[in-house]
Amino acid sequence: MIPLLLVGAAVLGACLVFGYSSLVVGFVLMAVGVLGLIAFMSTPGMVRRPGEREVIIEEKHFIGDGDDHRHYRT
Repeated sequence: MIPLLLVGAAVLGACLVFGYSSLVVGFVLMAVGVLGLIAFMSTPGMVRRPGEREVIIEEKHFIGDGDDHRHYRT
C-alpha cells in the first residue's frame, strides 16, 4: 500500500511541477517503475549466493555409555 502512495505522490508532484499531461504522467510512471525494480532486485533476499539453497542438518555423535538422560539421586 505504501509503495502505491509513493508512486501517486511522485506523479502528483511531477504534474504540479511540469504540468498535467499524459507525457509527464507516462515518463514519471516509467521512471518510478524502473527505480522500484532496481530497488527490489538489489535487496539481499533476492540475491542467492552459492550454498544458500542447501539445507545443512547437523548430526551429533556422543561417545560414552549411551545414556543421554542421566538420572541424579536426590
